[in-house]
Amino acid sequence: MLIFGLFAFIMMLMLAGVSLDLMRFEERRTLLQNTIDRAALAAADLQQSLQPKEVVKDYFRKAGLKPPADEDIIVTEGNFGTSRKVKINVSEQMDTWFMKLVGVNEMSTPAASTAEESIGQVEISLILDVSGSMNSNNRLTNLKPAAKSFVDQIFDSTEEGKVSISIVPYATQVSISDDLAGYFDITGEHTYSTCIEFRDDAGDFDTTAITLAGSTPARTYQQNAHFDPFYRASPPVLTNCPDNATQSNRQVLPFSGDRDALKTYIDALSAAGNTSIDIGMKWGAALLDPSMQPVVDGMIAAGSLPGSFGERPYAYDDGDALKIIVLMTDGANTTEYRIRNSDDQNPSYEEGLSPLHRNSYYQENSSSSDDFSLNQYSLWDESRGKYYVFRHDIWRNEPYGAKPGDYGYDTPAGSGSKDHHMEWQEVWSTMSVYYFADYIIKDAYDSNWLRNQWRPGSVSDPIATQWIRYEKDARTLDVCDAAKLDSRKIKIYTIAFEAPTQGQNLLQSCASSDSNYYNVAGLDIQEAFSGIVNSINKLRLTH
Repeated sequence: MLIFGLFAFIMMLMLAGVSLDLMRFEERRTLLQNTIDRAALAAADLQQSLQPKEVVKDYFRKAGLKPPADEDIIVTEGNFGTSRKVKINVSEQMDTWFMKLVGVNEMSTPAASTAEESIGQVEISLILDVSGSMNSNNRLTNLKPAAKSFVDQIFDSTEEGKVSISIVPYATQVSISDDLAGYFDITGEHTYSTCIEFRDDAGDFDTTAITLAGSTPARTYQQNAHFDPFYRASPPVLTNCPDNATQSNRQVLPFSGDRDALKTYIDALSAAGNTSIDIGMKWGAALLDPSMQPVVDGMIAAGSLPGSFGERPYAYDDGDALKIIVLMTDGANTTEYRIRNSDDQNPSYEEGLSPLHRNSYYQENSSSSDDFSLNQYSLWDESRGKYYVFRHDIWRNEPYGAKPGDYGYDTPAGSGSKDHHMEWQEVWSTMSVYYFADYIIKDAYDSNWLRNQWRPGSVSDPIATQWIRYEKDARTLDVCDAAKLDSRKIKIYTIAFEAPTQGQNLLQSCASSDSNYYNVAGLDIQEAFSGIVNSINKLRLTH
């Protein structure tokens, strides 16, 4: 009985010792696993500047553990420093105290951990002022290399296929290509140019979206007329919306992942016109809005974009996507012009027949020197029931070219009248609004007062045009605020490039924070773009 009691006591001591060894083992294993997990996470952090393997070893030393060998730490770096994967496998031997009594001299405590950090998708709208003042003081010349360097730096720090940049050049208006315009319902009065008129009463500046064709509810946007509100000239010198045929370099470049194409596009930018920061900002925000996904899908189907862009613009709640606006101006909002259309009053000055007639023989003859001669025109006056013939400075019953003896009448024989009744779009493609006011209206009626009613900038409510100016700052801030909502989280950077105080204040208010606002001059615009790249890279690492 005594022997059995001693045996039982010894067995109890041995079981207690084994339990102690197992407790020590579990404590050691937990310490090792916690250490290896923290070390892997720290080493995978793209923001720390130390060598990943040294970070791992340092964590082990501070925990009182033997650092793993280099071959036990596997580090995989992604292209352009956009990702890092750290895998650690270790096994520590622990001497036993009691279990050696039964032949177990040591216990192995294996541990493994893998941590990975990667940078997600980046979408950028680069909104660039190309108004006429950009031709002053080498601003456009200085902008181009700075903007191209921005593109290079973004692509150099980003894994292929993870960045898209849209460029929105803006002046009096923002021009879009026929391909992009095809995704919207637009009134379509002409084919000379394609700019959209946004409206306060439709809430256009309270949202980042632009309604696509086929959406519910439907929305048809008014096409901006193709006309020159600036010069007194025939033919027009500078149209409100850039011409599709000759100024495609001023159209929006959407969703590009091709750095060379982006830089070539920037090189080709030209400057002319007024400044509509509100319209530029509206388009820049819209090209980040997820409602544009059908546009990207269509461009992919057409072979214009890679298939990897299929989910762009990403949903606002996609934690993997970072949306950025870079807005630059050298000025402040100035006047935006519109031709009155049937939505404004009747008659329309954007489409349909005008009171102006032309003698078509001026275009049919062998000379091009008189193609834009004032003498070819006649102006119909409903109240008089007569035409003013500019060739003879008289009112008469027939337009010039419709009466025997008129220039070109019945030439060649049998052709008869050369009268051509002009539509309004033809008028505005032939002459500027100031030309119509100063030469057509003034010469026919000899009235400075009536001339001024037709001039775009002489009275508050011109006959044929509208102008918008004083509400444009508020419009700009409305769309800036819409983009910065927590539900969208678009980060806005702004650059006031030798801008006046009004423009500086506007852009500072638009930026996501004071640190996102840059006020620069001359070659310092390079530093502004570089600073934005550095800030974007930090955002990408913490996003």
